[in-house]
Amino acid sequence: MGLSRDQKKWLKRGPGAWSAWVGLACYVGLLRVIPTEWIPGVGRRLGRVMYRFMGNRHRIALENLRLALGPRLDPAARRRILKTLMESLGITVAELGHPKYLRLESLRRFVAIQGLAHLDNALRQGRGAILVSAHFGNFPLLLARLGLEGYRLGVIIRDPRHRPAARFLDGWRARVGVATLRDKPRWASVKEALALLHSNGILVVHIDVNVSHGGDFVPFFGQWVPTFRGPTLLSLRTGAPLLPAFIRRIHSINHRLTIHPPLSMATTGDREEDTWRLLWGLTQAAEAVIREHPEQWWWIHRRFRKARPAHEVGRPLPDPGS
Repeated sequence: MGLSRDQKKWLKRGPGAWSAWVGLACYVGLLRVIPTEWIPGVGRRLGRVMYRFMGNRHRIALENLRLALGPRLDPAARRRILKTLMESLGITVAELGHPKYLRLESLRRFVAIQGLAHLDNALRQGRGAILVSAHFGNFPLLLARLGLEGYRLGVIIRDPRHRPAARFLDGWRARVGVATLRDKPRWASVKEALALLHSNGILVVHIDVNVSHGGDFVPFFGQWVPTFRGPTLLSLRTGAPLLPAFIRRIHSINHRLTIHPPLSMATTGDREEDTWRLLWGLTQAAEAVIREHPEQWWWIHRRFRKARPAHEVGRPLPDPGS
């Protein structure tokens, strides 16, 4: 007799989560004693293990690749992209857990910044800035690179269900100078985000997270998915510029953080329409980066789970030239 759904959840969040936590703790302990030059090799090995034991996420990732990139990619190509992604994720874990790699002098060597002037110019307006990113590349390094440089950052986070893991991640962000803003309760999240922007701080949000309730349906790889309205609403309310920002692995443990110019779209005076068009623009920016480097986006993420057909959403696919 098979396990019930509740039993499977308990195994995943209980013993399964603790087993993963113990394994990760041992791995982080190993990282403390290995030289920086070993990070790529050790990380790739971890990634291959992760790939082998992905379970249901393997199917989810391959289906996401099929939905997003279409039939031009054969099954073998999808598997190659997924394998490359998992090896990169293994290196990501090694980078984030290696104490010497996360020092400012090390990050200045390995993480180049392109377009920093766009952020500095936005902050000169005195209304704060909203960096809009995605689960692309080693995205936590975006926080570490700017936080250790002395920029005042806060990031809106959805806590993992495993509390020790949540506490570990909170501590990691605090060590690199980044404040953690919970996404729930929503009123508290909005209050903290507004306080940060009003004090000319930088709010970091991810445009590709799943929305439990509400949100606007926006096309992403041709799939209409619910999208968090927070960054656009905060921008319209405070005047804080919206700047797409993505970090890409260039080679081995070298990365480039690119901060794009502020998103500029003509407002209509209709708040709902303006919110939607800004969300669409931000989603397009993320999609363009992912299409260029598909092996660096988190295809294991169930982004298309709540997708709806266009006729249910009530909007036609927008003209790319509009």
